[in-house]
Amino acid sequence: MSVTELNRDFAGPTDGPPSDRLPPQDLIAEQSVLGGMLLSKDAIADVLEGLRGVDFYRPAHELIYDAVLDLYGRGEPADAITVADELTKRGDLQRVGGQAYLHQLIQAVPTAANAGYYAEIVRERAMLRRLVEAGTRIVQMGYSEGGGDVEDIVNAAQAEVYAVADKRGGEDYVQLGEVLQETLDEVEAAAGRSDEMIGVPTGFIELDKLTHGLHPGQMIVVAARPAVGKALALDTPLPTPTGWTTMGEVAVGDELLDADGRPTRVVGATEVMEGRPCFEVEFSDGTVIVADAQHQWAIEGAGIVVTEQLVSGQQVLRDERSVAEVRAIESVPVRCVEVDNDEHLYLAGPTRIPTHNSTLGMDIARAAAIKHKRATAVFSLEMSRTEITMRVLAAEAQIQLQDLRKGTINDEGWQKLARIMGKISDSPLFIDDSPNMSLMEIRAKCRRLKQQHNLKLVIIDYLQLMSSGKRVESRQQEVSEFSRALKLLAKELEVPVIAISQLNRGPEQRTDKRPQMSDLRESGSIEQDADMVILLHRDRDNPDREGEADVIVAKHRNGPTADIVLAFQGHYARFSNMAQNF
Repeated sequence: MSVTELNRDFAGPTDGPPSDRLPPQDLIAEQSVLGGMLLSKDAIADVLEGLRGVDFYRPAHELIYDAVLDLYGRGEPADAITVADELTKRGDLQRVGGQAYLHQLIQAVPTAANAGYYAEIVRERAMLRRLVEAGTRIVQMGYSEGGGDVEDIVNAAQAEVYAVADKRGGEDYVQLGEVLQETLDEVEAAAGRSDEMIGVPTGFIELDKLTHGLHPGQMIVVAARPAVGKALALDTPLPTPTGWTTMGEVAVGDELLDADGRPTRVVGATEVMEGRPCFEVEFSDGTVIVADAQHQWAIEGAGIVVTEQLVSGQQVLRDERSVAEVRAIESVPVRCVEVDNDEHLYLAGPTRIPTHNSTLGMDIARAAAIKHKRATAVFSLEMSRTEITMRVLAAEAQIQLQDLRKGTINDEGWQKLARIMGKISDSPLFIDDSPNMSLMEIRAKCRRLKQQHNLKLVIIDYLQLMSSGKRVESRQQEVSEFSRALKLLAKELEVPVIAISQLNRGPEQRTDKRPQMSDLRESGSIEQDADMVILLHRDRDNPDREGEADVIVAKHRNGPTADIVLAFQGHYARFSNMAQNF
């Protein structure tokens, strides 16, 4: 006998479609679920937690299930007689097989105590059916010609697979009456809380009082001016790997040299600023650099020091030269850049002196992940993962950031670090510093974190550094697409998404220097898409407000706006609550 004949003999009946082409199902489990619900009110409570009407394969079973839930919801008994009466009123009794079929369901169930397990089988089969449907749609996407950009197709395919495991899948619209009870339950739960936060806590008392935490589905924009008032004169020479440029000519994407003479990329650059207090800083070798009053210098033993606070004799970090004299001069046009190395140092001047360039998002991440153990993802397009971790350690252990960078930590500091590392090592804070990250990658990673770690908060630092990798008409259009996509991501995953953004130079041209929503850089759609816009402002011209920062809640879709004052502790790389008056 041949193998072909053997297979034919044991293949079973051949009439009808092949069994592997039938959608995944288990009719016996479906009947057992319904039979258990008709026998026991407790079984109904066990089943409804994880099962929906659309999870049943047979339409008749879905009709019976919905009738049972309606009776249960009204507090009425649900048995073969009452369910038959309810189906009769709806005109569905004959469609499900009549009253006889309801009694058949009761007789078929082994025991009502296992209804929850039967429901799990039904739910798993429904998920497999959705997987088959999603796979079919993905195949159609792959074969369709003119279906759009490849990245968009891949993103849509990922969304299809994510929706398979999403328990909310299968329903798109609901009537108001169906949402009222769910909404009332949420209100009652909020009323029953004492001081427990409803959303994800930010760690800032006044901000949490105003917002009640950050809520699922919200897009929050936190914006500030990049490197405000930390600038050098336009004619300052800057060495590059291939020669020289000037502060006035350098652009984003160019390369400068870091403190060790290695190439470092420029990731941000301010507009030209005028009317700022300026100084000549002379060094021990005779080099003179013109800088504004707030330009930052890395000084041995003193950390980051601004120009107007420099003192003769202070030695420049990573250099043998020291400050000889600081002289006030008439204001000149100035500008600043940001570089991508961990120390934020780049060489300036003809003799190559190391100088420094330019944290609310990370403070919120620390509060959510470390203090409240809410899974938080930080996608940093600006800082490396080690620099972010260093800032977290500095803020948590209250050790000066510069001491961590240089390794000049005393015994007490090492003890603090040991205590803090034990405390935060298991915190659900996920950091991704992948270069040139596209929005599609961010969405895919967020979906995976949501499934594996129950993601509660997403932070992207920062919006203007994101790239789509596609050709667009303008940068404004590209940023607008990012903004809309992040809002959709927040709704899809039901998590708050914080997008760090930059402000344009509008505040610098106003007398009070206070930022406004219209100052959001490159796109007005950021303002439209955001549920909350938070603007950061430091009044550097007022000596009485040294160490303070204004958190301006300029837009709040679900509540009032307000100005909140926080303490800015730059040496610990953190914001903190102001001392309360008692």
